Amino acid sequence: MKRYFKSIKQCIPWLFVILAVEGFTVVLLWLADIQVFKALFPLLLLFTLFLFAVLSYILMKKEKDKEKAFKEFLLNPNKNSEKILLDSYGLENKESILLLAETIYKKEKEIEKADSLLADYESYVELWAHEIKLPLSLLTLILDNQADSLSQDLSFKLDYIRNQVQSNISQILLYYRVKSEKKDYFFEELNVDTCVNEILEDYAPLIHEKNLKITSQNLNHKIYTDRRGFEFIIGQVIANSLKYSGNNPCLDISIDTDRGKTRLTLKDNGQGVKKCDLPYIFEKGFTGDSGDVRRKSTGMGLYLVKHLADDLSIEIEVSSIWQCGFTVSLFFQQ
Repeated sequence: MKRYFKSIKQCIPWLFVILAVEGFTVVLLWLADIQVFKALFPLLLLFTLFLFAVLSYILMKKEKDKEKAFKEFLLNPNKNSEKILLDSYGLENKESILLLAETIYKKEKEIEKADSLLADYESYVELWAHEIKLPLSLLTLILDNQADSLSQDLSFKLDYIRNQVQSNISQILLYYRVKSEKKDYFFEELNVDTCVNEILEDYAPLIHEKNLKITSQNLNHKIYTDRRGFEFIIGQVIANSLKYSGNNPCLDISIDTDRGKTRLTLKDNGQGVKKCDLPYIFEKGFTGDSGDVRRKSTGMGLYLVKHLADDLSIEIEVSSIWQCGFTVSLFFQQ
């Protein structure tokens, strides 16, 4: 409707031209013969309206064809659509259209080049992440088979290095996953207790080193989500509890129901986050000023946690009191 009124508005100058010509004709006709004027005036009026309607239709169709040609060129810029666009707008707009076409072609080539480089980079990172698993597997094999011949301190350090590398690789793969246009999440029914215990086993050496006391309540509960994404989220929260732990560290993991949803809560008594930093902890690269340890962080862990939670339709809430602990609550549909 707006387009229609806009086209009519563009035709108004032509209406004045037609009326001026018709008015001049009417005056001449009236001066020549008043009787003929009275007989022909209604016919002249109808002809004027008909001429205006035809002219409006032609102009509206031309504008519609221009808009169609312009949209087609933007959606599919090529020489054929460019020619149609030139034909629609006429020679008076040729230079502007040619400049537009040249700019779009140039940008398209730049985008194609950037996409190609990005695809190569993603392939390389994904290949590297999988290739690095081989030396990690060998390290795991050595730690399992040679545990008795290694000192406790050396065994812990090697296990710590292995866990850190595995965590970094998981972050790389998860970052690629959440940024990819194609999501390969696989939703299935999971037992929370089983998943949490598997993650705690991976962090067992650090948990032992930090003397982190873990308590759990009502974890024998079913949820429907993606296993890798869910385990990464829980693993990152546990890793943060270990990294920012204080004296006599403890972590409480529990499940209850809140607002008609299943709530999984992980609460520690560690360093926590300052109130001024809390609204920004999910931003990419944000580390805040909550102590030296946090400033040395990459700021990518919780950023990926939030992206994964959004992709998996998991609501996430955080709360903290500085130097008194940090709480993460995950809400799942029942």
